[in-house]
Amino acid sequence: MTVKSIFFFLLTSLSLSVFGQGKIIDSLKDWIISHPKVDSQYIQTLHRISYRLSENDVNQSFAYYTEVSHYSDSLNFTYGKALAQINLGILLFNSGNMEASNNAYFKAVDYAEACHSTRLKAVSFNNIGANFRSLHNFDKCREYTNQAIVLNKEIGSWRGVALNYEQLHECDLDQGLSEQARKDLHTGLPYANLSGESYILSMYYLGFGKIHAINNQVDSANYYFSRAFQEANLQNDLRNEFFVYQAEARYLKNIPLSKKVKLLNQALGIAKQTGYFEGISNTAKLLSDVYDEQDNKDSSLKYYRIYRSAFDSLFSANNRRNLLINESEWLLKQKKTENAHLLELAELQKRQIIFKDILLFGAFFLLLLTIIAAFLINKNIQSKKKRTEFALKQKIAESQIQSLRSQMNPHFIFNSLNSIENFMMQNEKRKASDYLHKFALLIRTILESSQKEVTQFQMDMEALKLYVELEQMRFQGKFQVEFSVDPRLEEGDRNGRGNQMNLAIYPDGARGVGVAADIGRGRGVEDS
Repeated sequence: MTVKSIFFFLLTSLSLSVFGQGKIIDSLKDWIISHPKVDSQYIQTLHRISYRLSENDVNQSFAYYTEVSHYSDSLNFTYGKALAQINLGILLFNSGNMEASNNAYFKAVDYAEACHSTRLKAVSFNNIGANFRSLHNFDKCREYTNQAIVLNKEIGSWRGVALNYEQLHECDLDQGLSEQARKDLHTGLPYANLSGESYILSMYYLGFGKIHAINNQVDSANYYFSRAFQEANLQNDLRNEFFVYQAEARYLKNIPLSKKVKLLNQALGIAKQTGYFEGISNTAKLLSDVYDEQDNKDSSLKYYRIYRSAFDSLFSANNRRNLLINESEWLLKQKKTENAHLLELAELQKRQIIFKDILLFGAFFLLLLTIIAAFLINKNIQSKKKRTEFALKQKIAESQIQSLRSQMNPHFIFNSLNSIENFMMQNEKRKASDYLHKFALLIRTILESSQKEVTQFQMDMEALKLYVELEQMRFQGKFQVEFSVDPRLEEGDRNGRGNQMNLAIYPDGARGVGVAADIGRGRGVEDS
């Protein structure tokens, strides 16, 4: 393809692309007119217009940014505030004011975090990385771009991931790391295809064209540069057209100086048209070098002055220092925010601990009440038990008294006392004394046995003998008594076998049938 045909193709494509881009912007403006109500959708549409104009008409783009910022502040629409700051950062970047641009992006990060928009936070980080790349701070560029990759992958924003890897490729290429740059492009290409955007595909074709040109693969380089220009032309992407012109002039080897000058002048024209300050600086430097090779000192000096003026503004020490200061201020604010969150968390944990302490104290108090109640209930039960035992013992005592009364038969006592009186009346003092002595022993034996639940057989036997002797004395020996005792009873057989004795009573001088009697505690023989 001749230079003339290529130039004609470029002009035709440019006119068609301008029409296409203008049609999109016009449709957005028509939507604004047909939907006058200012709401979130209205604000986002204003933002889209501002964004699309940022590379073609800086003044109009800034005017729409102002509306986005104003309405977002009026409605306190945090998402819109983040969009406004991102647009402002882009406009300031194009004008070479890196300090203000980064300041806008850091504000956008704050707003994005406030409205929980991971996407806008990732966009801001990527653009901060672009600012650091422009200042040749490649480590910072990679740091923020990699943070953007993590965020974009988290939310599945493949368009964002594609842009992030393209930026890493540019960073590596600026440092002469062409192989690493190629790997970045191959890593990001699947995401670029998923996005399906001509803007992004144009950037990737441009990157492959640069790498092929560096490796002196001219045909492949021209193919990719052509593809990049076609994709850029589809949406009137002047910025990528600028990059294609500049890359062809910079990376293609063995092309005529006249063609190189022409390509660079086309690039410079687009940079001036769109207010792309960094593009003006870089292109002017390349033109100065080309004219210097032609030994055209006047033109070389002219473009060198343009480059130097732009470069001094873009890369001034003050700009670098302020950019890092803005980053530090933002990081410091982030630390303060984190510390505030930590303090809130500590306060929450403190309240939780207090609540747990209250619960623990309540549980302890409830346990204490339970113990006291159990103690009182047990004490009450023991008291009732003691009262029951006391009543039982009282009944037992009463039973014992009744038993004692049953053993000490009043009729027997009356008869015994009459016998003593009779002996005394007959002046038989000796018999009266013996009778009284035996009677006292019997009463004592009965009283002692009444105090025991179980008495020995010998004690019962002794009481029975005393009783019989008293009766014999009262009846003056008119009957005889024989005791027949089981030997095992005398041995104290604990099994109760043979627990019986036979008592035989005979009239004086005669023997009759014996009368058997069970001898137990408290049992006596009454006088008939």
